[in-house]
Amino acid sequence: MAKATTAILLAAGEGKRMVSKKQKVMHDLCGRPMLGWVMRSVQQHITERPIVVLGFDGESVKDYFGKDCTYAYQQNVPGNRVDALRAGVSAVNADTGYVLVMAGNMPLITDRTVAALVEAAKGFSASRLICFSDDEDTLISPAYCFEISVLRECLKMDASDIESYVSCLRKKNMAVVDVYAPYIEGMEIADREDLWCCNAILRREINASLMRKGVTFIDPESAYIDADVRIGMDTVIYPDVYMSGRTVIGEGCRIYNGCRFDNTVVGDNCDMQAVVAIDAVVDDGARVGPYVRLRPNTHIGKNCKIGNFVEIKNSTIGEKTSVAHLTYVGDSDVGSHVNMGCGTVFVNYDGFEKHRCKVGDNVFLGCQTALVAPVTVGDDVYTAAGSVITEDIPAGTLAIARTRQENKEGWVAKYRAIKKKEK
Repeated sequence: MAKATTAILLAAGEGKRMVSKKQKVMHDLCGRPMLGWVMRSVQQHITERPIVVLGFDGESVKDYFGKDCTYAYQQNVPGNRVDALRAGVSAVNADTGYVLVMAGNMPLITDRTVAALVEAAKGFSASRLICFSDDEDTLISPAYCFEISVLRECLKMDASDIESYVSCLRKKNMAVVDVYAPYIEGMEIADREDLWCCNAILRREINASLMRKGVTFIDPESAYIDADVRIGMDTVIYPDVYMSGRTVIGEGCRIYNGCRFDNTVVGDNCDMQAVVAIDAVVDDGARVGPYVRLRPNTHIGKNCKIGNFVEIKNSTIGEKTSVAHLTYVGDSDVGSHVNMGCGTVFVNYDGFEKHRCKVGDNVFLGCQTALVAPVTVGDDVYTAAGSVITEDIPAGTLAIARTRQENKEGWVAKYRAIKKKEK
């Protein structure tokens, strides 16, 4: 398969119709900026790094793509695409070969179409993309492949748009080959409505691809799965689910309503209900939720139960541990087969620094236990309900850290009488 030397991606325009302080090509589509989708389609069809022509908010593009691209700057912004193309060609070092030229806001163009564009140009002066719809409407898309020396000669001529060069070449009997593709591939995003339409198309394709790989969606229209997410077969996705970043879901899971995962890994055969998880790991067989928050650097072990209104942050939870409800675990390492009673709190912050707790295996933490970090709880420990633990607990110990109850009979009547007199 033929390859072009490089690609020049035009991304300098202000994009005023987006009504945004952000560069148009950096607006998100299913977890990638729209320029990222274009980049993905061209990268395997070029031999050198792509050249991105920058202008408005160019630094945000550089920050995202870094050393993966070569950058050129359009001097006249706002200007036209010929100005941008001149800037891009100045960064091309090769004297022979072909250069792809493409707008950076065409995220629906496929690598198959890009390959056809490069292949068609081989042996000719250029190729261009023409997109068509079922009702025979056509769109000359801003996607071309030029022979390098031909393109440099074209840029010596005054022109208001790139299409003028195609007309000029044909007048000189220099062949320009037309490549045809569906109308949607040539769609340029100009405003927020275009962004919404394009996002819906990509999301539908992502979900359909997952279904072909064995994933069940109860309602695919209400599941928002980003492009880099991976989901195993026989997993069931319920409505109102959001997955972003490099989230990975194993096989045989049930992801119920209200889940949001970002850069989170979930093992096989897990049940997740109304869980918000960011940069977290959940091992096989875990049951998590509803109304659970897993903050960064949380690792839930195999077959754990994490229940209602639990928050876990920067902690590891061992296998078959139960954190059933109304509990906060922060900056701690918890062993296996631990049971935490309702209202358990790991007091990890002293007002200046965070401290860690360590809890051994087979521990029973009574309801309303507070572990004031840093403390270590040995294996096979029990704590009495309502205890505030401030010292280490040796293995096999019952820890009671609360004042002894005192009942004052008749106190209520006396108190109420005093209050009545005060009124």
